[in-house]
Amino acid sequence: MRALVTGANGLIGANLVRELLRQGLTVTAFVRPAADIESIAALPITLAFGDVLDPDSLEPAMAGQEVVFHTAVAFSYWGHEPGAMARTAIEGSANVLRAAATAGVRRVVMTSSSVTLGASTRQEVRDETFTCQDDPDEPAYVLAKISQEREALLLAGRLGVEIVFACPTMSVGPFGASLGPSNGVITSYLADPLSLTWGGGCNIVSVRDIAAGHLLLARHGTPGERYLLGSENLTWSRIHALVAQLAGVPPPRGEASAVACLGLALAEEARARLTGSTPLATRAQARMVGRYYWYSHARAAALGYSPRPARDALADALAWLSPGPHISRETRASMRLAREVHEARRAASEAEASLKCGAAA
Repeated sequence: MRALVTGANGLIGANLVRELLRQGLTVTAFVRPAADIESIAALPITLAFGDVLDPDSLEPAMAGQEVVFHTAVAFSYWGHEPGAMARTAIEGSANVLRAAATAGVRRVVMTSSSVTLGASTRQEVRDETFTCQDDPDEPAYVLAKISQEREALLLAGRLGVEIVFACPTMSVGPFGASLGPSNGVITSYLADPLSLTWGGGCNIVSVRDIAAGHLLLARHGTPGERYLLGSENLTWSRIHALVAQLAGVPPPRGEASAVACLGLALAEEARARLTGSTPLATRAQARMVGRYYWYSHARAAALGYSPRPARDALADALAWLSPGPHISRETRASMRLAREVHEARRAASEAEASLKCGAAA
């Protein structure tokens, strides 16, 4: 099977490319001309350069493909102008669908997000029947994904293209071209000298399982349906405790209030503007404190989706993050990585060597 992956250098895209190669698919990776492609450059793939906002660049990449995985909308709460993010989500997705229809591609798996299903102020588990209204208080990313789903479903119906929506939860793991909010959950805790946690919770999942879930939906998903792809629902205190255990740093020493989180986010945004860096937390994220982003992946499980535990996902992410630029030298010196992290690093190294051997062959 021939597959096109848009946004192939992103966290989900780069892991999806690897999963498709492991399953024997022929992969074309569609990325912007100026994109950082270090995470995929050595893989046995065809690189296609263009932009989802440029229909002419999509046409040659789409030719001969049998399935398209559209992941090219940045998951970010900082550094992306809301209008530009919405345009990429809506107009870019429309361009992908039209190019797929013209090329005769039967199915498009579109990466959405679990946040389109909303969150709760109590420990409630949501499924695909829940919705998140166009609340103006929602972050620009959330509003963009809601609009993307709505408009893409309508257009796919008119074009006769099968569309299936993958709705990942908080996906952690290796190979993203940037840190992103998901892996940032780990690095922000490690960088906090106070070792604070906060109220609420979320669903943590390995991005490798998200990649496998996308391929499962391409093969077995029902057109027009949304599928939550997640793993365990945990409180933030439990998530931070797991990070502490795996990284060998102190466990949470207290819980920051929502007001305190907002104040810290304001300070981080000010620092980021002065230094040109990415803040460890933003006001958009601070407003999510106290809410439960808990979800059920039962619908995907009925197709065969079986994610690993959150602890394994966090260990895999730490194996990638710990030697990299997203953790300071001072923080790294204080860490004593657990055995699972070292094992995850060895396994990842072996898997990469196997894929690159395929490239050499």
